[in-house]
Amino acid sequence: MGRSIVQYGGLVTVLSTDKDFYYPGEQVYLFLEAVNVSFLPISLTFSTTQRYEFIVAGLFGEVWRWSAGNFFAQGDYQVPQFMPRVVESITLGPGENLFCGEVWNQEGTGGLPVPQGTYQMSGWNTFNEFEYLPKPNVYIDIGIPAILSFRMLC
Repeated sequence: MGRSIVQYGGLVTVLSTDKDFYYPGEQVYLFLEAVNVSFLPISLTFSTTQRYEFIVAGLFGEVWRWSAGNFFAQGDYQVPQFMPRVVESITLGPGENLFCGEVWNQEGTGGLPVPQGTYQMSGWNTFNEFEYLPKPNVYIDIGIPAILSFRMLC
């Protein structure tokens, strides 16, 4: 299992995958958890209905973004006065967490399968201050194990 842990103040963000190695076409399970490890409540304010983001990058850059093609209701500054506004605050008490997960099917944003190789997975919660925080990264490999490749040649 791949796992990356980043702490900023009392908020710990954990990004993990179910494995480190995947066969081509196998589903990759991504998990993101934000945990309040402090003794005080932490409020996370979201200016859209998007709560998290996952990105997969390969050798030549980004190949998949979870939010691509999804639509999210916008916050105060992006919506005309006469429309309803979406701003939500989630408060995590001491020891509480915010958990989410997604599945990547090893396809690029265009829907084509990605080639074998090493990929960097990134994930974070999209609350207003997220751009200032370090983001966890996990590396996975997609391919056929060397022992199987050798057997296939014989």
